[in-house]
Amino acid sequence: MTLDKAVTWDDFDGLLVVSQSAKFRMLEIERYTGIGCPHIHLRLYSTIMRAHGLDEAHMIMFFPMSLSGVAQRWFASLDVSCHRTWG
Repeated sequence: MTLDKAVTWDDFDGLLVVSQSAKFRMLEIERYTGIGCPHIHLRLYSTIMRAHGLDEAHMIMFFPMSLSGVAQRWFASLDVSCHRTWG
């Protein structure tokens, strides 16, 4: 049984706080590994997330899950102030 409660992430290192239904599942987006064009990945990620009605705060919160390997490590090394806006 899945409960439809909202899950709220606390303000973490100055990041935006988001609330999401417990039923939410991360959308299937090919993870960017650092190989290929990062601009294509950003456009694809943005298009898919917006098409599913997610706002800027959700796009920022879920973006690291669209990365893997060296790209994910690079993103994690950025100052959190870089994670405050989309675009």
